[in-house]
Amino acid sequence: MTEAVRYRCYACGNKTRFDVVDTVTRRRFQHYDLGGDFKVEDEEILEREIVKVVCRWCDRADAIEEITD
Repeated sequence: MTEAVRYRCYACGNKTRFDVVDTVTRRRFQHYDLGGDFKVEDEEILEREIVKVVCRWCDRADAIEEITD
């Protein structure tokens, strides 16, 4: 479920800069050492929902499409 998704704004042609708002449910192994330092050693994304994608160049959310290579 961690497969990268690419986007394109068909209004301005942008393929590189987007604001992506998502909701994620994850399971992760958190490790605290004896000094109290925290580290995530393993993480699995169980569910991910894309809420909104906005183009950074033209600020449009209604012109975004997913692309596959």
